[in-house]
Amino acid sequence: MLSAEHFDVKFTSREVSAWGGLALLKKMMDGMGVFQAIQSWQLPMPGSNRGYAPTQLLEQMMVSIWCGANRFVHSDITRLAIFAK
Repeated sequence: MLSAEHFDVKFTSREVSAWGGLALLKKMMDGMGVFQAIQSWQLPMPGSNRGYAPTQLLEQMMVSIWCGANRFVHSDITRLAIFAK
């Protein structure tokens, strides 16, 4: 997990990675308590050892949207989930 205590946000003439803002996003999500909020919802855990934790899936979806993803072809499967009813 990414962890940081302090960030300096300022203009620079140096090249910046397209992914440079993700550290700030992670700090913001941690500060807002997103992970703790998702854990408090008591979502069902996967039934197999190959499944992903619901907290991980929701965080990934939120970060994808924040980064500009706009095609969620398989997102419609969530409407069939037990917890979505």
